[in-house]
Amino acid sequence: MKKILKLFAITSLLSISMTSAAFAGTWKQNTHGWWWLDGDKSYPSSTWKWIDSNGDGLAECYYFDENGYLLTGTTTPDGYTVNESGAWSEEGLVRQKAANPFASRTVNQEGLELYQEADQKSSGLPGLDIKADILMNLSYAGLEIPVSKNMQLKYHDINTPNMEFLSSTYTDMMGIHKSETSFYNNGCYYSDMGENEKFKMKIGYRDMTNNLTLGGLTGQFGAFLENVQIAADEDGNRVLLYSSQTEGLEQYLRNFYNEIWPSLADSDFRINQVNGKAVISPKGYFSKEVISIYMTMTEDEETMGISMNINLDYNNPGQPVAIQFPSTEGYEEIVY
Repeated sequence: MKKILKLFAITSLLSISMTSAAFAGTWKQNTHGWWWLDGDKSYPSSTWKWIDSNGDGLAECYYFDENGYLLTGTTTPDGYTVNESGAWSEEGLVRQKAANPFASRTVNQEGLELYQEADQKSSGLPGLDIKADILMNLSYAGLEIPVSKNMQLKYHDINTPNMEFLSSTYTDMMGIHKSETSFYNNGCYYSDMGENEKFKMKIGYRDMTNNLTLGGLTGQFGAFLENVQIAADEDGNRVLLYSSQTEGLEQYLRNFYNEIWPSLADSDFRINQVNGKAVISPKGYFSKEVISIYMTMTEDEETMGISMNINLDYNNPGQPVAIQFPSTEGYEEIVY
């Protein structure tokens, strides 16, 4: 289920206009401060520049003011933070990117393996307790439509006879609030959408698992990672920052929508940008994920802009998950 949530994420954690990494040049200093001299004797000013200062194949990003001097320990004119060395930082992590094709291939492969290992290990846990906060904005015909969703999902023993889950969702769209609850217990699926819309159905655990994971269709997101950075935070977590290959992801989403929302599969949609952050615990489990995406969708010659940002918090991964179910009274039984 956590993988399904990821695909409703939409983006732009980053929107910096930056030039390519510098491969030739040198740092200079005078009484006014530090500046960068490019190989062609020019210097950057009023701009960002990626520079691999130590030649390790990973470049850091620096901002130079209108006179060409490096900004340090401050906020840049476009609102980003640079540390005391002048490197762009977020939440205490210095942002980096590969400075050459070999370094890019190496770090992307390492990031892909790290992500897939954490995904497999987290998915293999007996249970998970996940909190999801989803912010979405729809732009259409000059209108801006904000939508927010807050979801709490608990499950354990997925794809076994002891399988159980509980999902609670609160949605706010243009001041209209809606709460939904669904759960699976003792071989029966319950859904409460409010306003006397309560039903239940008997369904085997294998079919229930297949519905939740769309027959395994949702398990390939990690294959689209690129522009990877791997870092460590002060708590000993591995932090994976990445963007995604939008072209491959578009076809992936078409297949996904064909399963859950067939009408969207025929729409012309384009993913413009995807960015993500995964925090992986010392034991190898996901503890937090942030995924953002910008996309546009065109149908009947009308275009809608869609942006989403989803935050996933994994509560105490690796620990037993206890579920307190609502009452099962008052549900209308239907046939699966």
